[in-house]
Amino acid sequence: MAKSADDAKDTTEAPADKTPATAKAKAASKSAARSGNPSKRAAAAEAGEASRSRHKVKAQRVGNPSWFVPVMLGLMLIGLVWVVTFYITQEQYPVASWGRWNLGAGFAFILAGFAMTTRWR
Repeated sequence: MAKSADDAKDTTEAPADKTPATAKAKAASKSAARSGNPSKRAAAAEAGEASRSRHKVKAQRVGNPSWFVPVMLGLMLIGLVWVVTFYITQEQYPVASWGRWNLGAGFAFILAGFAMTTRWR
């Protein structure tokens, strides 16, 4: 008796790395998916989705949080404004009692912003 095209596919496409029990379970779920019974079809669809969802890999987030770049740029600008204000006001502002330490404070802001650039992705 001649084999149909479907029977020929089933015998030639059997993977070598699958066990017979796994192949039988897979064939049973395929037949349930093709079943005329809606409850069997739904159960087969849920089983297929569950097996696919188990193997999903969650992508790692690459980059910095949304606040990172504004804070980095803000620190650099605050430092720049601090130093420029110190020179323009002839050493009276931002804090008159600090004297030349105002330069240190301004450069500290600038360096903190620059240090953040090394972590920027």
